[in-house]
Amino acid sequence: MTESTESTCMSPRSLPRYLVLADDLSGAADCAAGFASAGLSTSVLLDAQASAGAQSDVDVLTVDTNSRRDTAAEAAAKLQAVLAAPASQGRRVLKKIDSTLRGGWAQEVAVLQSALHVIALVAPAFPQMGRTMQGGVVYVHGVRLADTATWQLEHADREDRAAQQLHAAGLRCDNLPASVLDAGPEATAQAIAHAREQGVQALVLDVLHDQHLQTLAQASLQVEQAFCVCSAGLSHALAQQVPALPASVGSLDVPHAAGRLPSVVTVVGSMSAIAQQQLTYLAEQPGTRLHVVHPGWLRSDAQTTQGQKLVQTLVQTLVQTISDEVAQGLDVVVSLGADAQTDPAEGPILARQLARLLHAPMAAAAGLVITGGETARAVLEELQLRRLRVHSESEPGVVLCITENQDIEQDTPRQWIATKAGAFGHPASLHRASRAIHSLLAASTHGGHTDPLPTESKQR
Repeated sequence: MTESTESTCMSPRSLPRYLVLADDLSGAADCAAGFASAGLSTSVLLDAQASAGAQSDVDVLTVDTNSRRDTAAEAAAKLQAVLAAPASQGRRVLKKIDSTLRGGWAQEVAVLQSALHVIALVAPAFPQMGRTMQGGVVYVHGVRLADTATWQLEHADREDRAAQQLHAAGLRCDNLPASVLDAGPEATAQAIAHAREQGVQALVLDVLHDQHLQTLAQASLQVEQAFCVCSAGLSHALAQQVPALPASVGSLDVPHAAGRLPSVVTVVGSMSAIAQQQLTYLAEQPGTRLHVVHPGWLRSDAQTTQGQKLVQTLVQTLVQTISDEVAQGLDVVVSLGADAQTDPAEGPILARQLARLLHAPMAAAAGLVITGGETARAVLEELQLRRLRVHSESEPGVVLCITENQDIEQDTPRQWIATKAGAFGHPASLHRASRAIHSLLAASTHGGHTDPLPTESKQR
């Protein structure tokens, strides 16, 4: 069984070898990126089956269980399968959850707590991204989670307090105020140990700023019998406990781009307002071609026979156009449109259909930028990619990865893939990710290592 104690096997750079469990792909990559930036070898796997054959020597093993929309029983089976995999053994568990508490995260924490028999340290806050926790309640840029548009759209009838959700999942909970974190790592570690001794199974921690995350990261490494439940914020803070190494990401094997024109295909599956702003910005860039796929084209069962023939013709023309543009080395942006029938619940279905539609041009591209966790997973599954090696970030939350050799034919060039959750970032975020891939492609083509991030990409 995977451990979560001080005796857990440590990496050569004084950090436990982690098993990160995430419920969606963009979140998994985001969480893993912090560890990669510290020079730790980090792989993202798409399922428990991939983890069964994973290399056990990787410092941080991150698995996307793709369970955000699962029933409690389905999610539990996936978690148990990952915990049982050989590559998972001897690792300290970190459960990655959405910073706005989407999905059945509380039930998953209950499954892990039961399997590991340790206290869960629950801290979904990510202050750098505007997510804080106060009084056991998540705030998004100062607005209580329950009052945000996203929560009203998807979870209006649900309790937004983390402790209440955990209690409903069967766990004994308590809240640790930020004043304890203000007292430092030792005081925080003592408070956590005391809560565990009192029978608390899940401790929700208030986090108001980045220093609180740093304090919690230090305290968690002092505490026996605990595992962290967090957004990417705490994972980045944990990675910062590793002494910095010069040119750590530069030593990563960079795929050679020979034989491919440097075309980057960006796929936008998110309907969020922020993603649409990023799409508009991208469309204004020179050398970029924009295509919007009407969702009705992906709902073939809703078409008459005559309508299906028309849609087939339109789709074939679109795919041929995109393929021609990729062959010319142009950057292509494909966005999923919206209509009156658009429903967030059909997101996974439309994402899979969109990925099938774009298989040929995506396979031919030198790099992919994908926004929206469900879209990213659908694309990778369509391309039969189950493992990614995390390289770096073009900016916080936008993760640059390389396809793993195990998933591709020997004579097939590896691809750069950038992932980003849909509902955050700067209007230029997708453009910056595309530019970062172009920089990496140029470095590999010329046989040298250059800074993978353009200057503007590093502005935080």
